[in-house]
Amino acid sequence: MLRVRGNTEVEQHALLRRRDFDARVTDIVKQAQAEGDIRADVDPATAARLLFGMVNSLTEWYRPDRGAPGELADTVTALAFEGLRTRQE
Repeated sequence: MLRVRGNTEVEQHALLRRRDFDARVTDIVKQAQAEGDIRADVDPATAARLLFGMVNSLTEWYRPDRGAPGELADTVTALAFEGLRTRQE
């Protein structure tokens, strides 16, 4: 679905599914913002697309010698929810 352009009926269906996923994750981000679990100064739709981009790009570069899948999942989670900055104590 990364490179789907909507040129065929199958691609159009895939685009509709992707838009549905985007909308669902955007709603989850909005709900988390309303509950105070995610910062409110980030656009929910942009956050959703960036999360998808980060996760979907794994298929382009991941190799088993880069770490175990669990370690990779922990890194993705930390970056997605904590960012790159050092923790302020």
